[in-house]
Amino acid sequence: MNRLGLPRLTLARQLSLLIAGSVVLAVLVVGGLGALNLRKGFREYLQARDDEQLMRLVALIEQHAASDPDFAWMRQDPEPMRALMDEFNGRAPRQRPPRPLEPPGRRGEPAPPSPPPPPQGPGGAGNLGERLLIRDAQGQRLAGRPQPQGVPRTTRAIKVQGQEVAFADLLAEPEPEGVDARFLQRQTRQLLWAALGTIAVALLAAWGLAARWSRPLRALQKATRDIARGKRGTLLEPTGALEIAELMDDVNTMTRELARLEQARRTWIAQISHELRTPLSVLRGEMEALEDGARQPTPQLLSSLREEVMQLNRLVDDLHTLSVADMGGMRCTFRDADAHTCLHRVAERLEGAAQQRGMTLLLPPAEAMAPIPVRWDLGRIEQLLTNLLNNSLRYTDAPGTIAVDWKHDGRWLTLTVDDSAPGVSPADRKELFEPLFRADRARQRQSAQDGPQGSGLGLSIVRAIVRAHRGTVDANASPLGGLQIRVHIPLQADRSPA
Repeated sequence: MNRLGLPRLTLARQLSLLIAGSVVLAVLVVGGLGALNLRKGFREYLQARDDEQLMRLVALIEQHAASDPDFAWMRQDPEPMRALMDEFNGRAPRQRPPRPLEPPGRRGEPAPPSPPPPPQGPGGAGNLGERLLIRDAQGQRLAGRPQPQGVPRTTRAIKVQGQEVAFADLLAEPEPEGVDARFLQRQTRQLLWAALGTIAVALLAAWGLAARWSRPLRALQKATRDIARGKRGTLLEPTGALEIAELMDDVNTMTRELARLEQARRTWIAQISHELRTPLSVLRGEMEALEDGARQPTPQLLSSLREEVMQLNRLVDDLHTLSVADMGGMRCTFRDADAHTCLHRVAERLEGAAQQRGMTLLLPPAEAMAPIPVRWDLGRIEQLLTNLLNNSLRYTDAPGTIAVDWKHDGRWLTLTVDDSAPGVSPADRKELFEPLFRADRARQRQSAQDGPQGSGLGLSIVRAIVRAHRGTVDANASPLGGLQIRVHIPLQADRSPA
């Protein structure tokens, strides 16, 4: 129901009504204009026909007037109009009876009206004599019926040697009747039937088109309802118009992404449970051993317990950082600084750890690079580079090489961290930045001498920091034989578009 309390129509019905209404309106307009044009055209045709016949009739009268400009031939004929129309229509003129001479003093007076000629059929020249009046130069009637006032007429002058000697007045054609009326009625009926047929076909076509257009929309509706209920296994077959097919393809993409996110959520929960259970199990076992008296609280045991607690603390801190970043709330305090000084300081801090593990850490020379003014959250950037270097130190075979480099083009800075073998497969490189993901080889080679175990969230935090600085990060094969992490960050991170 809408605001007016009326029931809402389905899209198919709305489309049907829209198409049908448009077609009905178009048919009514075209049909009405066609009917008006038919009647107007028919009248124009009759007018043109009358003009053509009147001109021929005037030419015939002018032939007679050339030898008798006083129109005695017409004044002496008791039925001049009938004789004139017989000659005009090509019929043999009847024998005209002699007319007695007029008394003196009455010459030129109008003759008594002659009886009208019998009708000769509708249309053509048949009723021409009934609508024709011939007047002399003084306006006196020579032949024809007197014409009523206010009726449209056509007047043509009858000339002899350029002088007007008489006039012919022809009344406009009256309303069609007989054959003409039947012709107009027949054409009007045909227009009406054509309009009704067009409307019927339009209604059927509108219903069919609306049903065809609404079918994929109903499928979309069902799919979105299934998604809302948690059923995400059915994919749509894109059909219909281009926009609808693209929308169905987008819904399929959304369905696949939701399924992937659901699987990632379950994997995330399982991995977090696993990561938490391992140090908790160690702590529980050591504490039970202490309670049973099987072990003594030596400094070494306490240090081991402390390391397990620290591992739990690191994991919880990293989970909190990622959770805040996922909610769009990673807080960054941007300030002006020198990127070269910041990055070089963080890398130098890890040179000792690299040497202890048998690694060679290659850095750009500090004195050879000019300052790079940036506006970053330096604490987050230091955390980013620290996580990248720790990841390389943890998963690179000794003796190995780790190379750090950064360059800029005036707007963006590109930071790359390359390490030597072992490398990461292309399939694993796509998942490296997912939380708690570790390649199989990386899991297998983690040992005690490698130092504190990572939380598995380091690269995920790197990605979150890069996004907070409106940059990008990707993983590729390194020319050194291992992994290359490449980060692009705008120099003015707080002023660049997201």
